[in-house]
Amino acid sequence: MGLFKRRRRTDAGAVVSDRDATRADLAALREFASSRSGVEAYVEPQTTVTQTTVVFVASDGEWTRRRIPSVKAASDLARSLKIPIYDANRVGYPQRMRDYNARASAKKTSVEVERGDYSPAQFGAIMTLETIAGTDPLPRNPSKSDLEKVLRAARGKAHPDRTGGDRTRWDKVEQAARTLGL
Repeated sequence: MGLFKRRRRTDAGAVVSDRDATRADLAALREFASSRSGVEAYVEPQTTVTQTTVVFVASDGEWTRRRIPSVKAASDLARSLKIPIYDANRVGYPQRMRDYNARASAKKTSVEVERGDYSPAQFGAIMTLETIAGTDPLPRNPSKSDLEKVLRAARGKAHPDRTGGDRTRWDKVEQAARTLGL
């Protein structure tokens, strides 16, 4: 079946992925550092699951993570790019990286909510109904009849008395219906 073909054992017995750092990884890091200002490198040590990686963080908090052959290779790369390098286990990650992630997450949420004139709770209810019903996403501004069709389909699939039905899914459907006022 090949479930574990992509993993191999190291000398210490730890299982790591067999995907080594490639020239493309190094090229991506070089491109990131050359196209952004204030880049710093943070080396992450090898774990039982991953090989050594390096995180490049720009001055605005944008970041990228790539595999690297070794800590020495990361150090050599940072020296050739003339950027500072830190041990992520000792110094942690910069606050600007967390701020960037928070901004990106907020932006993603606001884009999702633009789908209609719905609150985030109502938007979540629509997504719950679509998921349980197994239907395609509704149009940007679904009509009440579109919502009722998806609600009927979700109720049909989740009803506990039907084959494949489940009480917890039924409760989620009913909560979504109450949230949407249906």
